[in-house]
Amino acid sequence: MKINLNIDENERRRILEMHENATKKHYLIEQTVTAKTYDDESRPARMFIHKEFGIGTNFNPNYSALTKEQRGKLLQDARENLKSIDMNEIVNKAKAAGVSEKSIMALQQELVTISGKPELKFISNNIPKDFVDGKLGTNTIAAYLDHMIHVQSLPEYKGPEPTTTTQYGTGAGKGVIKGTYQTGKQ
Repeated sequence: MKINLNIDENERRRILEMHENATKKHYLIEQTVTAKTYDDESRPARMFIHKEFGIGTNFNPNYSALTKEQRGKLLQDARENLKSIDMNEIVNKAKAAGVSEKSIMALQQELVTISGKPELKFISNNIPKDFVDGKLGTNTIAAYLDHMIHVQSLPEYKGPEPTTTTQYGTGAGKGVIKGTYQTGKQ
């Protein structure tokens, strides 16, 4: 829907001057950022991970009382625990929980976008394989947790009330999400 607003010249100048002053004082930064949020399509896969590791207020009654550092530690501990989880066991557990292949592939594709590495791979039996395979195994969970650890480590947002979505730009996870993953017992 297109809306035309008629403003007089004085109002136009006032708005332009406010914008220029805000830009000069760095209240506004002129830049082009491609931001994306996790899609609803990947939500079941993400919620499965959160439930398995007690991440978030839905699956950890104490989560909202945790400090930023404690939340980071919870994520780090979850990442460390992945080393002892059998890849096939977690894949089967996700299937049994009803997590769809479509949801898993959506999450995997989002992680590829975050990494900025369209050639993202995981290693299975010493063979590189495509990261987007529709299986919610330890490698996908490791990449997701790596990104969440990175997001948790960012400085606290001091602007307007943050939204409940996590935003990321293409390539925003360079160096956070590795080029290959080989996690868990195989």
